[in-house]
Amino acid sequence: MIVGDRLVLRMKEDSSRELFTKPLRHGKVVHCKWGSIAHDSLIGKSARDIVASSTGKEFQLHVPTLEEYVTLMPRLVTPVYPADANLIVSLLDLHVAPYQLASDEPPPLEILEAGTGHGSLTLHLARAVNGANPAPPVQSFEDFEIPQEKVYDNGFSSGIESIPNKAAAEVLVAPEAGDFTALATGEWRASRRAVIHTVDISATYSQHAEGVIRGFRQGIYAANVDFHVANVSEWIDEQFKIRNADNLEALRKPFLSHTILDLPGSHDYIAQVASALHTDGILIVFNPSLTQILDCVKSIIAEEVPLWLEKVVELGAGMTGGREWDVRTVKPRALLKAERRRQEAELARGSATVAFEDRSNNMEKSTILVEEQSQATSRGGTGWEMICRPKVGERVVGGGFLGVWRKMADRGPMNRSKG
Repeated sequence: MIVGDRLVLRMKEDSSRELFTKPLRHGKVVHCKWGSIAHDSLIGKSARDIVASSTGKEFQLHVPTLEEYVTLMPRLVTPVYPADANLIVSLLDLHVAPYQLASDEPPPLEILEAGTGHGSLTLHLARAVNGANPAPPVQSFEDFEIPQEKVYDNGFSSGIESIPNKAAAEVLVAPEAGDFTALATGEWRASRRAVIHTVDISATYSQHAEGVIRGFRQGIYAANVDFHVANVSEWIDEQFKIRNADNLEALRKPFLSHTILDLPGSHDYIAQVASALHTDGILIVFNPSLTQILDCVKSIIAEEVPLWLEKVVELGAGMTGGREWDVRTVKPRALLKAERRRQEAELARGSATVAFEDRSNNMEKSTILVEEQSQATSRGGTGWEMICRPKVGERVVGGGFLGVWRKMADRGPMNRSKG
């Protein structure tokens, strides 16, 4: 164990009793009701070694797993728990190639997380893309500390005591190079092939999350993440300006590979976010209630955003991989027949051919669903109705819902049903 590590100390006689240490520092002490343990007695030890407290209680050292770290870290907001974070990362279907500097490489993988929060999902994403980037710089926990008045304080007595200096983190260099100039000029950052952009409106949450990420195993994944304090719509606008600085009149080119929205009122940001998303990129919206996902579906339809709903998944305890819901827009059969008759009449009168757009997901499969809605009244004059129910079994109360969309080529009004 070295300076800066956090450990889990489990009592030898009862492993359910555990302590989660602050970052190890020379001269510091762990205090608990079972006595005290000097940090110096932990530094230099290995995992599963035994140490004794001042009262003689024996504890076994453990390096916290990512799951344990995220769960045990002091928090300001509820984290995205590891099971849910792993599912979200899996839904993005990330496949990063090992880093190699080549002029013909495609644009880097850029993922936007809107709503940094605790930093749990950010850390999982940073781990998933780590292989795409060159070796990060070697940083010393003791050498690069921010002054005490600038420590990111999370308000908890067991919180982060210090984190590596942000200015020092700008000085990135490969271990063997021995030259800090490359990082200082931004060359290392420019060489990254995968970047997690995490945006939060709260500077407090953003700073806390940055401390969480830098505190995991000496900041092994921290260099993969760029933290931003901003409104997500304003951040996207600013990125368009920066990336098109040479020609502000040029068409705003998408730059995001995937996006995750974990925000209140997510539907208000979808159109803007979609404009920055590459074709075939994935948008995941994480909301606590299904009605918020429905708001997103309605907003996408109303604004004709070129996004294709792939699935809606319920999260919750006891559900492995989430439970998929059937969420789609359909038209009652009576309205479909009336629309057909109207179009046939127009054709009979010699009117210009009006192509009938079959917006149902699959007419054969959805017949029962359409009949269930046949008595519903049209909303907003469109005639579209929402189908929303679990695909199998009974609903289990869970921890939230994920809406998963994929960006389509922007070629006018979209097909609003999944096919």
